[in-house]
Amino acid sequence: MKVAYFTDTYIPEINGVTSTLAKLSGYLVRNGIRHVFFSPGYGGNIRINGARAFSEVGEVHCFPGIKVGIAPNSRLAFPKSKVIYDLCDKFAPDLVHVATEFGIGNKGVKYAISRKLPLIMSYHTDYCKYLRYFGLNFLEPFAERYLKWFYRYSHRTLVPSRYTMEQLAQKGYNNLGLWSRGIDTGKFNVRFRSEDVRNRLGIGDKYAFLYVGRLSPEKGLHMLLYAAGQINRLFPGKAVFVMTGDGPYAETIRQSGLDNVIMTGFKHGNELSEIYASCDCFAFPSGTETFGNTCLEAMASGLPIAGISSGGVTDYLVHNENSLLCADGDQDTFAENLGMLMQNGSLCRKLAKNGMKTALSKNWDEIFDTLLVEYAAVILENTIAALERAS
Repeated sequence: MKVAYFTDTYIPEINGVTSTLAKLSGYLVRNGIRHVFFSPGYGGNIRINGARAFSEVGEVHCFPGIKVGIAPNSRLAFPKSKVIYDLCDKFAPDLVHVATEFGIGNKGVKYAISRKLPLIMSYHTDYCKYLRYFGLNFLEPFAERYLKWFYRYSHRTLVPSRYTMEQLAQKGYNNLGLWSRGIDTGKFNVRFRSEDVRNRLGIGDKYAFLYVGRLSPEKGLHMLLYAAGQINRLFPGKAVFVMTGDGPYAETIRQSGLDNVIMTGFKHGNELSEIYASCDCFAFPSGTETFGNTCLEAMASGLPIAGISSGGVTDYLVHNENSLLCADGDQDTFAENLGMLMQNGSLCRKLAKNGMKTALSKNWDEIFDTLLVEYAAVILENTIAALERAS
Protein backbone atom coordinates (compact mmCIF):
# COMPACT_ATOMS: atom_id res chain seq x y z
CA MET A 1 0.00 0.00 0.00
CA LYS A 2 1.21 3.51 -0.88
CA VAL A 3 -0.48 6.58 0.60
CA ALA A 4 -0.26 10.26 -0.39
CA TYR A 5 -1.10 12.77 2.37
CA PHE A 6 -2.19 16.34 1.67
CA THR A 7 -2.14 18.79 4.57
CA ASP A 8 -2.12 22.56 5.07
CA THR A 9 -0.26 22.21 8.37
CA TYR A 10 2.82 20.18 9.18
CA ILE A 11 5.92 20.14 11.33
CA PRO A 12 7.58 22.36 12.52
CA GLU A 13 4.17 23.97 13.22
CA ILE A 14 2.85 22.73 16.57
CA ASN A 15 -0.78 21.61 16.86
CA GLY A 16 -2.84 18.47 17.22
CA VAL A 17 -2.95 17.78 13.48
CA THR A 18 0.82 17.97 12.99
CA SER A 19 1.61 15.84 16.03
CA THR A 20 -0.89 13.19 14.87
CA LEU A 21 0.49 13.14 11.32
CA ALA A 22 4.08 12.94 12.59
CA LYS A 23 3.16 10.00 14.84
CA LEU A 24 1.34 8.34 11.95
CA SER A 25 4.35 8.72 9.66
CA GLY A 26 6.62 7.07 12.23
CA TYR A 27 4.20 4.15 12.48
CA LEU A 28 4.08 3.78 8.69
CA VAL A 29 7.89 3.81 8.48
CA ARG A 30 8.13 1.06 11.13
CA ASN A 31 5.60 -1.03 9.22
CA GLY A 32 7.21 -0.55 5.82
CA ILE A 33 4.31 1.37 4.27
CA ARG A 34 5.45 3.86 1.65
CA HIS A 35 3.98 7.33 1.98
CA VAL A 36 4.58 10.94 1.06
CA PHE A 37 3.37 14.27 2.48
CA PHE A 38 2.47 17.39 0.52
CA SER A 39 2.57 20.40 2.84
CA PRO A 40 3.38 24.13 3.14
CA GLY A 41 6.98 25.21 3.57
CA TYR A 42 7.91 27.07 6.75
CA GLY A 43 11.38 28.29 5.75
CA GLY A 44 14.46 27.39 7.75
CA ASN A 45 15.89 24.01 6.89
CA ILE A 46 12.84 22.80 4.98
CA ARG A 47 13.21 23.22 1.24
CA ILE A 48 10.30 24.56 -0.78
CA ASN A 49 9.05 24.98 -4.36
CA GLY A 50 8.09 21.31 -4.54
CA ALA A 51 11.56 20.15 -3.52
CA ARG A 52 11.72 16.80 -1.81
CA ALA A 53 12.89 16.81 1.78
CA PHE A 54 13.42 14.02 4.26
CA SER A 55 12.50 14.86 7.83
CA GLU A 56 12.72 12.51 10.77
CA VAL A 57 9.29 11.16 9.84
CA GLY A 58 9.57 10.51 6.11
CA GLU A 59 9.34 12.08 2.68
CA VAL A 60 7.80 15.55 2.39
CA HIS A 61 7.16 17.79 -0.61
CA CYS A 62 6.99 21.39 0.62
CA PHE A 63 5.58 24.43 -1.20
CA PRO A 64 5.90 28.17 -0.52
CA GLY A 65 3.55 29.18 2.26
CA ILE A 66 2.15 32.59 3.17
CA LYS A 67 1.48 33.70 6.75
CA VAL A 68 -2.08 33.81 8.07
CA GLY A 69 -3.12 36.89 10.05
CA ILE A 70 -4.97 35.22 12.94
CA ALA A 71 -2.50 32.32 13.05
CA PRO A 72 1.00 33.76 12.52
CA ASN A 73 2.71 30.37 12.92
CA SER A 74 0.59 28.82 10.18
CA ARG A 75 1.17 28.88 6.43
CA LEU A 76 -1.17 28.57 3.46
CA ALA A 77 0.21 27.28 0.19
CA PHE A 78 -1.42 27.15 -3.24
CA PRO A 79 0.88 25.08 -5.48
CA LYS A 80 0.19 24.63 -9.19
CA SER A 81 -1.87 21.56 -9.99
CA LYS A 82 0.63 20.31 -12.58
CA VAL A 83 3.44 20.23 -10.02
CA ILE A 84 1.31 18.31 -7.53
CA TYR A 85 -0.04 15.93 -10.18
CA ASP A 86 3.39 15.15 -11.64
CA LEU A 87 4.86 14.43 -8.20
CA CYS A 88 1.92 12.28 -7.20
CA ASP A 89 1.83 10.37 -10.50
CA LYS A 90 5.49 9.53 -10.04
CA PHE A 91 4.77 8.21 -6.54
CA ALA A 92 1.61 6.37 -7.81
CA PRO A 93 -0.40 6.16 -4.58
CA ASP A 94 -3.04 3.52 -3.92
CA LEU A 95 -4.97 5.94 -1.73
CA VAL A 96 -5.12 9.68 -1.01
CA HIS A 97 -5.62 11.00 2.52
CA VAL A 98 -6.57 14.67 2.79
CA ALA A 99 -6.10 16.09 6.29
CA THR A 100 -7.18 19.74 5.84
CA GLU A 101 -9.60 21.83 3.82
CA PHE A 102 -7.53 24.59 2.22
CA GLY A 103 -5.04 25.08 -0.61
CA ILE A 104 -3.06 21.84 -0.50
CA GLY A 105 -5.97 19.80 0.83
CA ASN A 106 -8.07 21.04 -2.07
CA LYS A 107 -5.38 19.89 -4.53
CA GLY A 108 -5.42 16.46 -2.94
CA VAL A 109 -9.17 16.12 -3.42
CA LYS A 110 -8.93 17.17 -7.06
CA TYR A 111 -6.03 14.79 -7.70
CA ALA A 112 -7.89 11.82 -6.18
CA ILE A 113 -10.98 12.59 -8.25
CA SER A 114 -8.99 13.04 -11.45
CA ARG A 115 -7.21 9.69 -10.98
CA LYS A 116 -10.29 7.90 -9.62
CA LEU A 117 -8.40 6.98 -6.47
CA PRO A 118 -9.95 6.08 -3.11
CA LEU A 119 -10.11 9.22 -0.98
CA ILE A 120 -9.95 9.37 2.81
CA MET A 121 -10.52 12.74 4.47
CA SER A 122 -10.02 13.50 8.15
CA TYR A 123 -11.95 16.17 10.02
CA HIS A 124 -9.80 17.75 12.71
CA THR A 125 -11.12 21.24 13.45
CA ASP A 126 -14.58 22.75 14.03
CA TYR A 127 -13.96 26.00 12.17
CA CYS A 128 -17.59 27.10 12.41
CA LYS A 129 -17.39 27.21 16.21
CA TYR A 130 -14.11 29.08 15.97
CA LEU A 131 -15.64 31.90 13.92
CA ARG A 132 -17.86 32.92 16.83
CA TYR A 133 -14.83 33.69 18.99
CA PHE A 134 -13.41 36.07 16.40
CA GLY A 135 -16.64 38.03 15.88
CA LEU A 136 -17.15 36.41 12.47
CA ASN A 137 -20.51 34.73 13.14
CA PHE A 138 -21.88 36.04 9.84
CA LEU A 139 -19.47 33.75 7.99
CA GLU A 140 -20.79 30.57 9.64
CA PRO A 141 -23.41 29.73 6.96
CA PHE A 142 -20.81 30.13 4.21
CA ALA A 143 -18.25 28.03 6.10
CA GLU A 144 -20.84 25.31 6.75
CA ARG A 145 -21.76 25.17 3.07
CA TYR A 146 -18.13 25.06 1.96
CA LEU A 147 -17.16 22.30 4.40
CA LYS A 148 -20.16 20.15 3.54
CA TRP A 149 -19.37 20.57 -0.17
CA PHE A 150 -15.70 19.79 0.42
CA TYR A 151 -16.27 16.58 2.37
CA ARG A 152 -18.92 15.19 0.02
CA TYR A 153 -16.13 13.85 -2.21
CA SER A 154 -14.64 11.56 0.42
CA HIS A 155 -15.16 7.82 0.40
CA ARG A 156 -14.69 8.00 4.18
CA THR A 157 -14.55 11.04 6.45
CA LEU A 158 -12.69 10.13 9.62
CA VAL A 159 -13.38 12.05 12.83
CA PRO A 160 -11.47 11.89 16.14
CA SER A 161 -14.42 11.45 18.51
CA ARG A 162 -17.95 10.09 18.70
CA TYR A 163 -19.10 13.55 19.76
CA THR A 164 -17.80 15.02 16.49
CA MET A 165 -19.28 12.16 14.50
CA GLU A 166 -22.72 12.85 15.95
CA GLN A 167 -22.39 16.57 15.21
CA LEU A 168 -21.48 15.94 11.56
CA ALA A 169 -24.13 13.26 11.11
CA GLN A 170 -26.77 15.76 12.26
CA LYS A 171 -25.50 18.15 9.58
CA GLY A 172 -25.93 15.51 6.88
CA TYR A 173 -22.33 14.33 6.40
CA ASN A 174 -22.05 10.82 4.95
CA ASN A 175 -19.52 7.96 5.09
CA LEU A 176 -18.30 8.85 8.58
CA GLY A 177 -15.75 6.76 10.45
CA LEU A 178 -13.90 7.02 13.76
CA TRP A 179 -10.15 7.65 13.96
CA SER A 180 -9.35 8.31 17.60
CA ARG A 181 -6.10 9.61 19.11
CA GLY A 182 -3.45 8.06 21.31
CA ILE A 183 -0.72 9.06 23.71
CA ASP A 184 2.99 8.31 23.97
CA THR A 185 3.33 7.39 27.65
CA GLY A 186 7.09 7.30 27.28
CA LYS A 187 7.13 10.97 26.35
CA PHE A 188 4.42 12.10 28.77
CA ASN A 189 5.08 10.54 32.13
CA VAL A 190 5.24 11.41 35.83
CA ARG A 191 8.95 10.56 35.84
CA PHE A 192 9.63 13.93 34.20
CA ARG A 193 8.53 15.84 37.33
CA SER A 194 11.34 18.14 38.41
CA GLU A 195 11.76 20.55 41.29
CA ASP A 196 14.44 22.30 39.25
CA VAL A 197 11.88 22.99 36.53
CA ARG A 198 9.40 24.31 39.09
CA ASN A 199 12.03 26.65 40.50
CA ARG A 200 13.18 27.75 37.06
CA LEU A 201 9.62 28.62 36.05
CA GLY A 202 9.02 30.50 39.29
CA ILE A 203 6.50 28.00 40.71
CA GLY A 204 8.43 26.99 43.81
CA ASP A 205 6.09 25.56 46.44
CA LYS A 206 2.95 27.17 44.97
CA TYR A 207 0.13 25.13 43.46
CA ALA A 208 0.59 25.11 39.67
CA PHE A 209 -2.34 25.06 37.26
CA LEU A 210 -1.24 24.29 33.71
CA TYR A 211 -2.71 25.10 30.31
CA VAL A 212 -1.03 23.80 27.14
CA GLY A 213 -2.23 24.75 23.69
CA ARG A 214 -2.85 27.56 21.29
CA LEU A 215 -3.42 30.92 23.01
CA SER A 216 -6.50 31.89 21.07
CA PRO A 217 -10.05 33.06 21.92
CA GLU A 218 -11.74 29.83 20.78
CA LYS A 219 -9.90 27.94 23.54
CA GLY A 220 -12.05 29.62 26.21
CA LEU A 221 -9.07 31.40 27.75
CA HIS A 222 -11.25 34.21 29.07
CA MET A 223 -12.51 31.60 31.55
CA LEU A 224 -8.96 30.75 32.54
CA LEU A 225 -8.12 34.40 33.15
CA TYR A 226 -11.29 34.80 35.21
CA ALA A 227 -10.37 31.71 37.24
CA ALA A 228 -6.82 33.02 37.75
CA GLY A 229 -8.27 36.23 39.17
CA GLN A 230 -10.64 34.35 41.46
CA ILE A 231 -7.94 31.99 42.75
CA ASN A 232 -5.62 34.94 43.31
CA ARG A 233 -8.31 36.68 45.35
CA LEU A 234 -9.22 33.61 47.43
CA PHE A 235 -5.70 32.22 47.83
CA PRO A 236 -3.32 35.15 47.46
CA GLY A 237 0.23 34.06 46.71
CA LYS A 238 -0.67 30.35 46.87
CA ALA A 239 -1.13 29.42 43.21
CA VAL A 240 0.21 30.16 39.72
CA PHE A 241 -1.16 29.57 36.23
CA VAL A 242 1.41 28.27 33.76
CA MET A 243 0.40 28.90 30.14
CA THR A 244 2.42 27.00 27.57
CA GLY A 245 1.82 27.95 23.95
CA ASP A 246 1.41 31.05 21.83
CA GLY A 247 -1.17 32.75 19.67
CA PRO A 248 -3.29 35.87 19.16
CA TYR A 249 -4.63 35.87 22.75
CA ALA A 250 -1.14 36.08 24.26
CA GLU A 251 -1.16 39.88 24.39
CA THR A 252 -4.53 39.91 26.15
CA ILE A 253 -3.08 37.61 28.81
CA ARG A 254 0.00 39.83 29.22
CA GLN A 255 -2.19 42.91 29.66
CA SER A 256 -4.52 41.25 32.16
CA GLY A 257 -2.49 42.56 35.10
CA LEU A 258 -2.49 39.15 36.81
CA ASP A 259 0.72 38.53 38.72
CA ASN A 260 0.08 34.78 39.11
CA VAL A 261 0.38 33.94 35.39
CA ILE A 262 3.57 32.44 33.94
CA MET A 263 3.84 32.38 30.13
CA THR A 264 6.41 29.98 28.69
CA GLY A 265 5.76 30.26 24.95
CA PHE A 266 5.75 27.12 22.79
CA LYS A 267 7.63 24.16 24.21
CA HIS A 268 8.29 20.70 22.82
CA GLY A 269 10.36 17.59 23.50
CA ASN A 270 11.69 17.07 27.02
CA GLU A 271 10.94 20.66 28.01
CA LEU A 272 7.24 20.11 27.37
CA SER A 273 7.27 16.74 29.12
CA GLU A 274 8.89 18.32 32.19
CA ILE A 275 6.42 21.20 32.32
CA TYR A 276 3.45 18.82 32.23
CA ALA A 277 4.78 16.54 34.97
CA SER A 278 6.05 19.41 37.14
CA CYS A 279 2.66 21.11 37.50
CA ASP A 280 -0.19 20.04 39.77
CA CYS A 281 -3.43 20.33 37.78
CA PHE A 282 -4.42 20.71 34.13
CA ALA A 283 -6.91 23.54 33.55
CA PHE A 284 -8.51 23.20 30.11
CA PRO A 285 -11.41 25.61 29.44
CA SER A 286 -11.94 24.78 25.74
CA GLY A 287 -15.33 23.53 24.56
CA THR A 288 -14.41 23.56 20.86
CA GLU A 289 -12.12 20.52 20.66
CA THR A 290 -12.82 17.70 18.23
CA PHE A 291 -10.65 15.52 20.50
CA GLY A 292 -8.30 17.41 22.83
CA ASN A 293 -4.87 15.73 22.63
CA THR A 294 -3.43 17.84 25.45
CA CYS A 295 -5.84 16.36 28.00
CA LEU A 296 -4.42 12.91 27.30
CA GLU A 297 -0.90 14.30 27.61
CA ALA A 298 -1.82 15.77 31.00
CA MET A 299 -3.39 12.50 32.18
CA ALA A 300 -0.30 10.52 31.19
CA SER A 301 1.78 13.08 33.13
CA GLY A 302 -0.17 12.38 36.31
CA LEU A 303 -2.32 15.54 36.45
CA PRO A 304 -5.96 15.79 37.52
CA ILE A 305 -8.04 17.71 34.97
CA ALA A 306 -10.57 20.50 35.25
CA GLY A 307 -12.32 20.77 31.90
CA ILE A 308 -15.49 21.41 29.93
CA SER A 309 -18.37 18.97 29.32
CA SER A 310 -18.53 19.80 25.63
CA GLY A 311 -16.66 18.77 22.49
CA GLY A 312 -14.56 15.73 21.72
CA VAL A 313 -13.05 15.55 25.21
CA THR A 314 -16.36 14.11 26.41
CA ASP A 315 -15.40 10.85 24.68
CA TYR A 316 -12.97 10.12 27.50
CA LEU A 317 -13.34 12.75 30.25
CA VAL A 318 -15.87 11.64 32.87
CA HIS A 319 -16.97 14.05 35.59
CA ASN A 320 -15.83 13.10 39.09
CA GLU A 321 -14.10 9.99 37.75
CA ASN A 322 -11.04 11.22 35.85
CA SER A 323 -11.86 14.94 35.75
CA LEU A 324 -14.04 17.73 37.09
CA LEU A 325 -16.22 19.18 34.34
CA CYS A 326 -18.54 22.15 33.95
CA ALA A 327 -20.73 23.54 31.19
CA ASP A 328 -19.05 25.46 28.40
CA GLY A 329 -18.94 29.13 29.38
CA ASP A 330 -19.70 28.53 33.08
CA GLN A 331 -16.70 30.44 34.38
CA ASP A 332 -17.82 30.47 38.02
CA THR A 333 -18.07 26.68 38.24
CA PHE A 334 -14.80 26.31 36.35
CA ALA A 335 -13.07 28.54 38.92
CA GLU A 336 -14.76 26.65 41.78
CA ASN A 337 -13.52 23.33 40.37
CA LEU A 338 -9.96 24.65 40.30
CA GLY A 339 -10.27 25.83 43.87
CA MET A 340 -11.66 22.45 44.91
CA LEU A 341 -8.75 20.59 43.33
CA MET A 342 -6.27 22.95 44.94
CA GLN A 343 -7.65 22.15 48.39
CA ASN A 344 -8.60 18.47 48.07
CA GLY A 345 -5.57 16.22 47.77
CA SER A 346 -7.52 12.96 47.91
CA LEU A 347 -9.78 14.07 45.05
CA CYS A 348 -6.73 15.04 43.00
CA ARG A 349 -5.14 11.66 43.58
CA LYS A 350 -8.34 9.84 42.57
CA LEU A 351 -8.76 11.82 39.35
CA ALA A 352 -5.07 11.50 38.49
CA LYS A 353 -5.07 7.73 39.08
CA ASN A 354 -8.15 7.19 36.91
CA GLY A 355 -6.80 9.61 34.31
CA MET A 356 -3.64 7.53 34.07
CA LYS A 357 -5.76 4.45 33.36
CA THR A 358 -7.54 6.37 30.60
CA ALA A 359 -4.25 7.46 29.05
CA LEU A 360 -2.81 3.93 29.16
CA SER A 361 -5.84 2.66 27.23
CA LYS A 362 -5.08 4.99 24.28
CA ASN A 363 -2.35 3.13 22.43
CA TRP A 364 -1.16 4.80 19.21
CA ASP A 365 -0.25 1.56 17.42
CA GLU A 366 -3.69 0.09 18.02
CA ILE A 367 -5.30 3.29 16.77
CA PHE A 368 -3.16 3.30 13.62
CA ASP A 369 -3.91 -0.40 13.09
CA THR A 370 -7.59 0.50 12.84
CA LEU A 371 -6.74 3.32 10.42
CA LEU A 372 -5.05 0.82 8.10
CA VAL A 373 -8.19 -1.33 8.26
CA GLU A 374 -10.17 1.71 7.09
CA TYR A 375 -7.66 2.27 4.29
CA ALA A 376 -7.97 -1.34 3.11
CA ALA A 377 -11.77 -1.20 3.27
CA VAL A 378 -11.96 1.98 1.21
CA ILE A 379 -9.50 0.63 -1.38
CA LEU A 380 -11.61 -2.54 -1.68
CA GLU A 381 -14.85 -0.56 -1.97
CA ASN A 382 -13.32 1.62 -4.68
CA THR A 383 -12.07 -1.42 -6.60
CA ILE A 384 -15.48 -3.10 -6.49
CA ALA A 385 -17.20 0.11 -7.63
CA ALA A 386 -14.73 0.42 -10.54
CA LEU A 387 -15.42 -3.18 -11.61
CA GLU A 388 -19.15 -2.61 -11.45
CA ARG A 389 -18.82 0.50 -13.61
CA ALA A 390 -16.76 -1.42 -16.14
CA SER A 391 -19.19 -4.37 -16.37
